[in-house]
Amino acid sequence: MGSSNYHLAHILVIPILFSLILYNSNFSGEGNKNNNEYYFLSLNFLQNSYAIEYDENDENNNNNNNDSKETKEEEEEEEKDESENNKGKSIFNFVAVGDWDCTGETEDTVDNIIKQDPEFVLALGDFSYSGDADCWFDLIEPIADKTKIVLGNHEDEDDYMNYFGLENQYYSFNEKNVHFLALSTETDFDDESEQYAFAKQDLEKYSKDPFIDWIIVFYHQYIYGSGSGLEEEKDFRETYHPLFDKYKVDLALQGHLHAYERTYPINYNNEDEDEPIVQDNNPNLYKNPKGTIFLTVGTGGAHTMQLSSLKDFSVEGIAGEFGILNIQIESDQTPLIGQFIENGKKQKIADEFKIIKN
Repeated sequence: MGSSNYHLAHILVIPILFSLILYNSNFSGEGNKNNNEYYFLSLNFLQNSYAIEYDENDENNNNNNNDSKETKEEEEEEEKDESENNKGKSIFNFVAVGDWDCTGETEDTVDNIIKQDPEFVLALGDFSYSGDADCWFDLIEPIADKTKIVLGNHEDEDDYMNYFGLENQYYSFNEKNVHFLALSTETDFDDESEQYAFAKQDLEKYSKDPFIDWIIVFYHQYIYGSGSGLEEEKDFRETYHPLFDKYKVDLALQGHLHAYERTYPINYNNEDEDEPIVQDNNPNLYKNPKGTIFLTVGTGGAHTMQLSSLKDFSVEGIAGEFGILNIQIESDQTPLIGQFIENGKKQKIADEFKIIKN
């Protein structure tokens, strides 16, 4: 019987017994003294019984309240620990695109970027094909404060280095749990160069950093792709892809080829550098991949180029379209999501992939 029902029963029993006692007294004709004593004994018994039940319920309620309080404190402590563990690893997104020029399509690219509301923009080189940097600076004015660049083969170095306050064409930075390394295909990059020494030391350091879950490299001239009549930068590939393998670079973002193309996760092939080793031939979902995915995004607004038949290491190619690569980074054990979003009102997602790492 529940506590409330038990109390109700006692409340009802008391007047009933009282009535029976009075009735018994009147019926038997015995003195008030004995009847009163019997009444008080009965009433005391009922009161004592009620007090015992009440005390037990109070003790149980107090125990339950204490248990609830302790459980709540434990949950709050767990939430605090979880919050500390995930500190600095919240969701964010960024955009990458190269080969812009100063055209109507470039304006559409900027509009597309603004709609994605990224934390920052990786500009993959070749900004203005006229030799005048000002036209491009004017176009990107709404996103200039969040733009990070690598130089292409059409740039006047001084204009862009001064505008973005850069001392070198190569540099690195962190955003939450992601490390970014900017490299240059337009300055010395062999294995005896200052750039190579910087890249090696940088990748070695951040590949061991427990707070870094992803490493992303970006540069201009593409080193893997299916371009028609446009040569890959093989010397840069021979120098840096082995570093990418050694230090587990997740993505390599490149331009120069005015098209979009995505490879499978691939490793450098010492025996035939034109045929990298495919580590996972799933078209869209990669779980703990052992190679780097190379993405060409030369779709910022400059004239389009054609792709030949996709090479064996390439999973997706899109020619004749302008657009951007939008990448969303989530917290631990959730995917990195990449989408190629075409310019225009519909913002069609023409390609999508996910990487999941433990």
